[in-house]
Amino acid sequence: MSINRKRRGTGRVTLADVANLAGVGTMTVSRALRTPEQVSDKLREKIEAAVSELGYMPNLTASALASASSYNIAMVVPSLAESGCTEMFAGLQQILQPAGYQIMLAESQHRLEREEKLLETLLSCNLAAAILLSVEHSANVRQWLGNSTMPVLEIGAMHTNPIDMNIGIDNVEAMHQLTQMLIQRGYKNIGLLCANQEQWIFQQYLQGWHKAMLRNHMSPHRVINAATAPSFSTGALQLPEFLLNWPELDALVCISDELACGALYECQRRRIKVPGDLAVVGFGNSDVSQVCQPGLSTMAVPHRQIGIEAGRALLARLNDQEWQGSAIIPRLCLRDSC
Repeated sequence: MSINRKRRGTGRVTLADVANLAGVGTMTVSRALRTPEQVSDKLREKIEAAVSELGYMPNLTASALASASSYNIAMVVPSLAESGCTEMFAGLQQILQPAGYQIMLAESQHRLEREEKLLETLLSCNLAAAILLSVEHSANVRQWLGNSTMPVLEIGAMHTNPIDMNIGIDNVEAMHQLTQMLIQRGYKNIGLLCANQEQWIFQQYLQGWHKAMLRNHMSPHRVINAATAPSFSTGALQLPEFLLNWPELDALVCISDELACGALYECQRRRIKVPGDLAVVGFGNSDVSQVCQPGLSTMAVPHRQIGIEAGRALLARLNDQEWQGSAIIPRLCLRDSC
């Protein structure tokens, strides 16, 4: 007894299916879709009706392989909850999407080995470019991307040794300006609250902090780097540690607005007057910094503008044009917390 076995397909409507329904050859369908001006109006309408009825979608992967080009860009971020991630992604989309490029977003969860696995898979997709929000990578990733002919863009913060293109903020100068502002306002016993983040970012913050404190002959030792995430609860939990270790504290710099607002909430619980007893400043100019009480002084990081500038630079590079990249300096937003 013979058994008829049906070959399992991809489930996609093919060019041949459209051609059969329209009663024409596959080359005619391909020509109508690629260069419609070369096909008669009557034939083109017939093919378009078949495409609409079958729901045909062009196989972009096959087209990319055939033409040795691609309109897919991979973007790997440490976390989708990373500060400014969605805004930078929106800025990139604003520039790249109208040009026909699609961004595939992936999350490495702050793990180098996961980033390596993701890029190993994504690089097999004949990418037009790769965008990385982190600049800490494994040796394999740096080698793969360094040897690649496609553009590689690292965004978010400036780095001393980028793989290829690099556009972002100067964290060193931003932290220096924020700390210097407090010093100029007369604060003498300033602390720095950091939390779980990539080591290279922490080092940049520390560099800017030391630059301001040491140039003004002030002690830079009041620093806590919490192992937990830079959240509201971390800020609230760490404030008592500062007050216990340094009761003379009169100002606190936090590396995120969430940390700063957590410290503000703890001040209110302990009836510590802000800024009368203690000044608190943050970093990022998030929505919460504008509505908390008192309003939080912070550094406004233009995340969407970073994405837009990065998109323009990448698009120029993809079009074999000159691209420009420079450090973006956040601006001070002074409110009532200091």
